[in-house]
Amino acid sequence: MSSIGAIQEPDSLMARAGKRAPPRSRRSKVQALPIDHPLRRIAGFLRVSGRRRRTARVLALAEAAEALRSRYEAFSEAEFDARRNLVAQSLRSGGLAGPAVVEGLALVREAARRTLNVTPYREQLAAAAALISGHVIEMATGEGKTIAAALPAALQALAGRFVHVVTSNDYLAQRDAELLAPMHALLGLRCGFVVNAMSPDQRREVYAMDIVHVSNKELVFDFLRDRLLSGDAAPERPVKTKAMRALGLLAGQAAPIQRGLDVCIVDEIDSVLIDEAGTPLIISATANATITPALAEQALDLARPLVQGVHFDRIGDTIGIDISETGMREIERLCAGLDAPEWRQQIRREELARAAITAWHLLTRDQHYIVRDDKVVIVDESTGRTMPDRFWGDALHPMVEQKEGCDISPLRRSLAAISFQRFFLRYPLLSGMSGTVAEVAPELSTIFGMPLTPIPRRRPLRRTMAKRRMFENRDALWATAADISSTFVKRGQPLLIGVGSVREADMASRALSAIGISHQVLSAAQDKDEAEAVARAGEPGMVTVATNMAGRGTDIHLGPGVAESGGLAVLLCERHASSRVDRQLIGRCARQGDPGLAMEMLSRDDAILNNLPDWLIGPARRLCRHRLMAAPLFKLAQDVGERAARRRRFELVRRDEKVAKMLGFAGGLE
Repeated sequence: MSSIGAIQEPDSLMARAGKRAPPRSRRSKVQALPIDHPLRRIAGFLRVSGRRRRTARVLALAEAAEALRSRYEAFSEAEFDARRNLVAQSLRSGGLAGPAVVEGLALVREAARRTLNVTPYREQLAAAAALISGHVIEMATGEGKTIAAALPAALQALAGRFVHVVTSNDYLAQRDAELLAPMHALLGLRCGFVVNAMSPDQRREVYAMDIVHVSNKELVFDFLRDRLLSGDAAPERPVKTKAMRALGLLAGQAAPIQRGLDVCIVDEIDSVLIDEAGTPLIISATANATITPALAEQALDLARPLVQGVHFDRIGDTIGIDISETGMREIERLCAGLDAPEWRQQIRREELARAAITAWHLLTRDQHYIVRDDKVVIVDESTGRTMPDRFWGDALHPMVEQKEGCDISPLRRSLAAISFQRFFLRYPLLSGMSGTVAEVAPELSTIFGMPLTPIPRRRPLRRTMAKRRMFENRDALWATAADISSTFVKRGQPLLIGVGSVREADMASRALSAIGISHQVLSAAQDKDEAEAVARAGEPGMVTVATNMAGRGTDIHLGPGVAESGGLAVLLCERHASSRVDRQLIGRCARQGDPGLAMEMLSRDDAILNNLPDWLIGPARRLCRHRLMAAPLFKLAQDVGERAARRRRFELVRRDEKVAKMLGFAGGLE
């Protein structure tokens, strides 16, 4: 048995891995060039070009750690504890550099083996090495990202830093924390989770632990509550703490909840920092002002006859609009006979008209929102999940409620707000992981200073890609999809059908029910039921309809005999605005060397083609009759939408930097 002594280089593999300290996450200011500028794109791709070198480096570290496997497995409990203390001391004094990283990886690997009955493999160790360096890793679906994130979190905590592991919802935060708690306890670390139902005192206790598992939403809202408590929530419009207590927003909170921001590991980082980059997280209170049903109905009546392209124009693919001069004159004419005082005030009139136009012409039920229990619930278009705790700002939410015949909510006043993008830039060390991040690697490198390190698959990919099929319309597509589903059910092969909206999920469900196929539709409620539905999707003959990537973070394990029948089949029935989301869906099959089948079914009336310039939409739909032309046209439509979204995110960063400079001169926190 090896004696316990000073940490030394284990063998020549250490030389291959390199002895330099891993680079800290860099925070370079966004330069003046637009993110789509050719020179900017070239620079971005040059930065990403080192991915093979980075992958080789972390794999060498992983191999060096694996070389210590027999030594660590032979340790008794007392010897393991002594080695843990030695490694922790080395990490605290010398940082995550050199031989200490290899010893640390070997240590946490052995802790996982002893407590979780799981032995992290080489690729997971390599992923951990990249994450402690402030990288973003691309790791295929089903390759074990939960364990891969647990290892660097434990290493950082052993080094004396406090770590936030960010997940997409409360269920995953609690699940992962409870799963990994024994491993962290063996290492002498405290691990906890934060969920929505917790009180301020409970949250404060958890945030004092070494490792905290928390959803992105809860993390940011706790940050904003602390800023409200200090009176610094909005430096441009300070809000007094006493006023917050009067509103009940800080009830029971006498001290800050969080102890600061240090190290953060973000799961599904592309969803948080890309898809939701511009989503403002807002703490609001009910305002004194309100909109009556009569006033909202007048505004909707005014909006109905207005025509897009004549009276107003949509801003990109957002729900923002520009009202033309013609539209302004028409609005003024239509409200001339209305006696409500709001219509005689120009600013208020335009605000109501803008909200009504957006509600009537741009927001679609079962796509942008659903109606549940007589309430309008917003749907996240990126994930297909519902967001019952979010509201559209100003008068827009009451307008949609009036449009759908629901009770109108009071207007809300924003007290504190921040975007995910702006919040996560505050961490000294930020890293993350996803199964689909290569497409946005230049953007993450430019804005967040996180280089991409791809992690190879543990086993060869065994996915079969079937030929793409084109249809005249959605009805024809769903009729064929139902027949195909029947074939899979008969041979006991599970099928996952991916769609882009709640409306399409309903169409799929009706088509399946029409021919008697039993199936499940993911509710996208972000809870335990959703995760359990995803877990059942690999059972023999199971048919599951999912909106985009509802259920991300939960593996689909194959049931008995499924591998022999061909594995999970994925039917992509609608292109998403982002090609990454399509890749995420396809990635649900053929995990960890399992067999799988992926098939794409598209129609000429798919909404994604509306991203094309107006003059090209009609010809494109006609050309899509030819199968060879469909692929490049759909790809072009996705590229157009992704470029527009990229520009909006870039402009958001520019605005944030500008505001930060202004507040800096004003003495704000930025």
